[in-house]
Formats: sequence, C-alpha cells, structure tokens
Amino acid sequence: MGFVSAGDARIQVNGATVTFLVSGVQNTSTSTSATLRLELWAAANPPIPATVIGTVPKDFKLAQLTLGTLGSGQQFAGIKSPTLPLGSPPDGVWSYVLFLTEFTGAAANDGFTAADWVIELSGVTIGAPPPPAPPPTATAVAVEYYDAAWGTYFVTAFPAEVEALDGGAFGGAWQRTGETFSVWPEPPAGSAPMCRFLSAVFAPKSTHFYTYLAAECTALKASPAWVYEGVAFHVLATDVNGLCASGTTPLYRLYNNGMGGAPNHRYTTKVEILDAMLVAGWSFEGNGITKTFACVPAQG
Repeated sequence: MGFVSAGDARIQVNGATVTFLVSGVQNTSTSTSATLRLELWAAANPPIPATVIGTVPKDFKLAQLTLGTLGSGQQFAGIKSPTLPLGSPPDGVWSYVLFLTEFTGAAANDGFTAADWVIELSGVTIGAPPPPAPPPTATAVAVEYYDAAWGTYFVTAFPAEVEALDGGAFGGAWQRTGETFSVWPEPPAGSAPMCRFLSAVFAPKSTHFYTYLAAECTALKASPAWVYEGVAFHVLATDVNGLCASGTTPLYRLYNNGMGGAPNHRYTTKVEILDAMLVAGWSFEGNGITKTFACVPAQG
C-alpha cells in the first residue's frame, strides 16, 4: 500500500487552506484495503521509515481527506482534493508531512495508522521565527605561577595580573609553571561563579583560595581571616557521579594540608599533576570517586 510516486504527492498551501495533489495511491497487497485517508501533519522531526509505518503519525494533524477502500491491485489516480481548512501547530519550526493512512483500529487518530508518507516541506516556520542560538561563551586562559621562596602556587585568568606578573611584579617572585587551563570569564548557562579570596594572616606568606561552592563562599565572606576579591571566573558543577559534561574537562583542587606554615591550594586539569601532588602529601578536594572539583572548558 502506498503512493504510486512519492515525488508526485504534494500539497498546495494558500493561506489558511490546503489542497492535496497526488498522482496515485495503489494497493499492492493481495487483499482489499481498509478505509484509506490522506493526512497532513506538522512534525517536529522528519519521520524515520522503520519506526513510522503502522504507527499513528505525530505531532499535529493539520488536514485530512478520506479516500475509501481499494481492492487488490487497484489504485486511486489523479487525486486532487477539494480546498481543505488548514490547521496550525504552535509557533515553531516544523516539517510538513503528507501521510497515507489506513484504518487499523488503533487507539488514537480515529484508528488510522501510517501506510506511506512523504515530506512535503521541510523547515516550515509558524509564527515568529525562533531566536538564533546564542554564540558559544568565550573562554579565557588561567595561568599558573609558583613562588619558589614561599613554595606556593597561584593562578589567575585576569589579563592585567598576567601581564604584571610576567613583567616582574613583586620582585619577580612569581614565575610561570608552564601550566594553564581554560575558564569562562562570563557565565555560560548553568554555571557558577568562582569566588576568589585572599588571606594575609599567615605572614610573611599570603595565599589565595577559589571556590564555586556557595556554602564555602558565604562562610569565607564572613571570616575576618579572608578578604573577598570578587569572581575569578566561572565553572560548571559535576553531575551526581562526579563527571563533567561533553565539551568540558575536570578541574582538580588540591590542598597542601598547611605544609610550610600556610594553607595553599593548587588547581589543575592534569591527572598527572594531581597524582604527583597527592604523592607529595597534598589532599584532593572534590568528588570522592573521580576527585573532580569542578568542570571547565576543554582546551582545544
């Protein structure tokens, strides 16, 4: 059962009406068909043959024409429907799909299921066109530095700080380690701000601390030992299993357990650095299974 030629099954839309134009529908089976119909549907996704035949079409029926039954080998030829009222789906982008349906007693669609179909128009916009997808959120580079005299690490994604430290600020004490990772300077959907804190109560050393966890951020803002310096960048949280979404990579947070007389944290996306710091006596602060603290953009 099907269209004689899918290329000759089409529609003519004129405002709020539609006309079906079909060269022929033929019964190729050995028995008489049940009642047949032509149905125009607006589909969110184009049909997939293996999953559509014998099922009720979806998503929104717009018009239909009852054809009748066909004996074995018979066909309806040169079908031109009268002008039919054309329904309208909700605003959005749809595919117009013309179905040949047959009564099979299905629970929906008056008992009719798909016997054949053809995509008449692709990408029909109803109502206002949807807004374009937002551009990908820009990324920045977080650069790691090390003060050999203090034995402490520091990371920044602020270009002015990078320029100052590379230019010898603080007597040139802070030197690049060669390690970097990508971050979001502006918040992508679903992200959290990374709070940045400074503490100088461990004189002569000072130390920075970064957290996106709201409870930690709130607690340190209330602590006289820490000065809130603002948002350093933005990150995504892991899922419940401690895993990062596609397109992102794990960020690990390591703590020196106060070695050297002052707390210090190191942030890295490299597993080999994580492992080396754990061997050196540092502790990870993240998911208990994956050790991931947060998720940052994957570096290209």
